[in-house]
Amino acid sequence: MRNMRLVFLSIFCLMSLQFTSAQTDHRYYVPAYGSGSYLDVVINSDTITTNVRRDSLRIYVLYKDSLYLSHDVIKNTGYKLTIVGNDTGGTWRPYIMLDKTAATKLPPGQFIQAYGDVVLKNLCISGVYEYGTYDSPYDTSYVGGMQGALFNTAAVGLNLTIDSCILTNTNGNHIRTDKAPKNVKITNTIFANMGFLYRSNLGAGKGIDVRNGSVDTLLVQNCTFVNYQDRVIRHLGSISPISYLKFDHNTLVNGMSYHGMLSLGKVLNCNITNNLLVDAFALGADTDAVRQLEFTDSKELDPLNSLGRMTWVISDPDTIGRTSTYAINHNYYVVSDSGQAFFNDYASAPGFRGIGDPLTWNINSKLGADSVNAFKKVSLKLTKTPNLMTNMMRWYRTPFADGGAGKSKDVTHFVWATDDYDRRRLEYYDDTLDCTYSTSSVAYTGATGTYPAGDLNWFPAKKAAWMINAIEKTDSKATSFALHQNYPNPFNPSTKISYSLLNSAQVKLEVYDVLGAKIATLVNQLQTAGSYKVDFDGSKLASGMYIYQLSTPNQVLTKKMMLLK
Repeated sequence: MRNMRLVFLSIFCLMSLQFTSAQTDHRYYVPAYGSGSYLDVVINSDTITTNVRRDSLRIYVLYKDSLYLSHDVIKNTGYKLTIVGNDTGGTWRPYIMLDKTAATKLPPGQFIQAYGDVVLKNLCISGVYEYGTYDSPYDTSYVGGMQGALFNTAAVGLNLTIDSCILTNTNGNHIRTDKAPKNVKITNTIFANMGFLYRSNLGAGKGIDVRNGSVDTLLVQNCTFVNYQDRVIRHLGSISPISYLKFDHNTLVNGMSYHGMLSLGKVLNCNITNNLLVDAFALGADTDAVRQLEFTDSKELDPLNSLGRMTWVISDPDTIGRTSTYAINHNYYVVSDSGQAFFNDYASAPGFRGIGDPLTWNINSKLGADSVNAFKKVSLKLTKTPNLMTNMMRWYRTPFADGGAGKSKDVTHFVWATDDYDRRRLEYYDDTLDCTYSTSSVAYTGATGTYPAGDLNWFPAKKAAWMINAIEKTDSKATSFALHQNYPNPFNPSTKISYSLLNSAQVKLEVYDVLGAKIATLVNQLQTAGSYKVDFDGSKLASGMYIYQLSTPNQVLTKKMMLLK
C-alpha cells in the first residue's frame, strides 16, 4: 500500500498541472506540488501588494489524492487562514509535508505561525517529507530533520479550528500556543508520532501545548492520540486559566506520559468524559526526580520522596480565587499484555507503582464518591495499532553506563533504529490504523447515552446516531439566560437549537408535541455559564408544530418550531 500510495500521489501531482486555479465563493483550488510551487509560496504570495490579500476571505482548497510540500512558515498576518481538503474528486485526503530547504537542509520549524484565526479541515499533515532522506550529520531516515511544531500562535485572542485531519511527526508539540488563544476546537483528528529524541528530549512529544496562558474554550472531541512521549495536553504552571475544557470521546494509545497525561494547570470548568485509554500512562508512576519536576501543579507531594506526586490528570487547586468544577466520568482504561509485562519487569524497583493513580487528591475531593468510577479498568484489544513503545521505556530506565538514559533526559546513547518507538508513516494512520474493539466489551456501551467509549469515528454508525443530539459549547461567556429561535425554521429534517446560561445549573432541553407529550430529551446535565448549540433531528416525526423547552431548577423558557416535510 505504501509504494502504491507514493506512485499514485506522484502521478496525480503531474495530472494536477492540467487544472487551473479558480475562485468560486472565495475558494482557490491549489495545484499539487507537481506544478513546482510550494504551498507556503502560494499562500504567502497571494497578495496584491505587500500584506494586502487578494481576498481576505480566501479558502484554499487542496485536491484529494495529492501531495503538497511546504518549505517555509505560513504567516496569516491580517487575515483568517482557511485550508481544506476538497470534498469530492478522489479517495485520500491531501497530504501536506514539510520539506527541507536547500540552505538549512531542514524543514521549517512550523507549518503555520498564526497571527489570525485558522481553520484546517480534511488534511493530512506531516512535519517531515516522508519519502525522502536527509543529509549528514543527520540520520538517513525520513525523520532526521524533524522540527518542533506544526502550529503556533504569534498573536493573542485568535481561534483555532481543526477538524478531520491527521497530524504527525514533530519533535516538540503538534499544536502550541505561545500567545494565549481565545478558542481551540479540535475534532475528529488523529494525533500521531509526538516526539523524536534525535532532535529533542523526553520532556517533548506533546499533542496540545497551550503553555501557561489563558484559553476561553479548549474542546478536544472524537480524536485519537497514538505514539506520544509526553503529555496529550500541557498547561503547566499556568498564570491564567482554561475557562472551559471539554475532553470527550477521545482514544489514547501508546503514550509514555513522561511528565503526565493531561497536565491542565489552572482550569475553571473541567470535563473529561467518555474516553478510552489504552496504555496511555505506560511509563507508570515512580519516584523519579527528573519526571516529578513537572508533576508539581497539584501541590501534592509523593509520600516516598516529597517530590511532585505522579497522577494521570494534574490541575492546580488555586484557580485565582475562583472555584473549579469537575465532571470526570464514563472513562475506561486498558493495560495491554506488553504494558503489564513492563510493569512486572520493574515491580520490585524502589518507588515504582505501575499504573499509578488517575486523579489528584484535590480532584478526588471535588468529585466525592464518584471519583472511584471516573476511570474504570476493562480488558479489550484494539484491532490495529502500532506496538507499545516498551523499547524506549526500557532504554529510559537502563543505567547510563549500560547505554541507556539512566532515568534522565540525556539522549547521548539514543539509537533510532533500536530505541525509537514504533513510528509509522502518514499513510498508515490514514488507511491502516484501526482503534475499533469488540462490541461485547463493557466499554462499547459504557459512554454517556450507551455509546462506545473513545473516538466515535471508529464506529461510524454509532457516531451518526450520537451526532443527532451532539452538544457544542460555542462560547464560554454569556450575558443572559436565553433560549433562541431554532435555525432553520421551518426545518426538514434537522435544525439547531441554541441557548445561553448566565450561571452554572442543571439543565434540561426537551421537545414536546402540541398535546404536551415529550418527544425527546436533548440535554439533561450540569452545564456551566456559556452559550450552547444542539442539533435536533426530526426525520422520524410527522410534519407539524413542536415545542422546545429549556429549564433549570429556577427558570423555564419555551419556543415553537415547525417541521415541514
